[in-house]
Amino acid sequence: MIPIYEQDSGKGVGYGLNSFLKRFEHICQEHVEAGRAKAFAFIFYDFNDQGLRTVLKDQGVFAQLDRLSGKNLSIFYLHTGQKEAVAKFNRVLLSALEVREKADLPCVVFCRLAEGQLRDIAVAQLDHADLIHGFHELYGVIDRYIANQGDKTDGLRSVKWLKSGARFIAEEAFKVALEKLL
Repeated sequence: MIPIYEQDSGKGVGYGLNSFLKRFEHICQEHVEAGRAKAFAFIFYDFNDQGLRTVLKDQGVFAQLDRLSGKNLSIFYLHTGQKEAVAKFNRVLLSALEVREKADLPCVVFCRLAEGQLRDIAVAQLDHADLIHGFHELYGVIDRYIANQGDKTDGLRSVKWLKSGARFIAEEAFKVALEKLL
C-alpha cells in the first residue's frame, strides 16, 4: 500500500500528488526492477464515499492490504481530505489509463508494466463503499487478482470486472496523456 498525499510531506512512505503524477512511469519501473511489484493497482473513490475513505485511513486496513499485496502488487491510493485533489487524481489517472468512461466510482484499476507499456488494464467495480462491507470487498478483489495473476475469468460474482479497450498503453503515450491532463 502506497499512499499519495495532496502535499508532499517529505517523510515516511508515499508520494506527493503532483510528483507522483509527473513520475508515475518511473515509479512503476523502479518497483518492478527492485522486485517490489509485478503489477499495480489504483483505488479510486468519490470524495463523498465517506465509508471507503474511512476504510483507507484505518491503520489496520493499511497493514492487512499491505501484507496481502506483498511483492506482487503495488497498491496506490490518494490520502487526502480535499475534494479537488480527489477529483484531479481520478480525472488524470482514469483518463490516462483509458478507463474513465468505463469505470464507475469506487473501483480498483489493475495493470502491469512490461517493455515500457502498461498492459492488461482491468477495472474491478466496488459495490460496497461502506464501513461494514467495504474492506472485505476491497480485500477480496485484491486477493483474487493476486491469486489469479490478473486473470479475470474466474467467475468472481460480487465484482464487475471490465477490460480496458486498449490492450496496452505505451509508456510515452501515457506520459503525454498525463502532461496534457495536468
